[in-house]
Amino acid sequence: MTLDGKVALVTGAASGVGVAICRALREAGARVALTDVDGTALEEVASGLGDGAATFVADLADDDAAAALPARVRDEFGSLDILVNNAGVRQVAPLLELTPAQWRRTLDVDLVAPFVLCRAAIPLMAEQGRGKIVNIASMAGLAAFRDRAAYSAAKAGLIMLTKNITVEFGDRGIWCNAVAPGVVETPMTSFFFASPGMTSSIRANTPMRRWSRPEEIARPVVFLSGPESDFVNGTVVPVDGGWTAGYYGAELSPRPEEA
Repeated sequence: MTLDGKVALVTGAASGVGVAICRALREAGARVALTDVDGTALEEVASGLGDGAATFVADLADDDAAAALPARVRDEFGSLDILVNNAGVRQVAPLLELTPAQWRRTLDVDLVAPFVLCRAAIPLMAEQGRGKIVNIASMAGLAAFRDRAAYSAAKAGLIMLTKNITVEFGDRGIWCNAVAPGVVETPMTSFFFASPGMTSSIRANTPMRRWSRPEEIARPVVFLSGPESDFVNGTVVPVDGGWTAGYYGAELSPRPEEA
């Protein structure tokens, strides 16, 4: 897969899955615009990508800052061909303990910001004749998880935003798809792996009996960003090792070698 000559904007690019996505896009030949609130970490990531990478520090909870990003990238690179909405926050708390402020913050970053970015990017892409948007959702947008109400609501909304963009703009050369990761080992999920009980639960509910690595999320993003996926539009690709295929809540029988 080649993305030579393409320009990609990746949000949440300073850590975890965002770093892996930037690397994969750059390796495929795209020039990459990285954005995050952490400018120091952004510069470190960009320095490892070499020529063809630029940083844009922004707080995506600020509507004006988010709306300005696509034009800033187009002005810097001359075009905007790919938008990857990866930035996200997660609030872990029982529903009755969630405050309205925590609920709004989660939706602002995980759902409102992608909407604002898409709203600003789509006219630029349509003017060019084509553009690809990849939204990083979550298996939590496909299945309910205890203590994840705000996060699940935001990611489910992002999945429907993906489909609506396809319906409204598919005939104008705009592709919009979503990737729904399962558990990925990143700084954001480090607390999962501090508990033997949690890691056992992840293995028990995943047919592949493991969690994913960031690069395993990045590869489908590259595919959905390139010409090989030109008849894939408005879809959600779960990258969860089979969790949402039906194993959530089930204890799998041990394999012979695990007995």
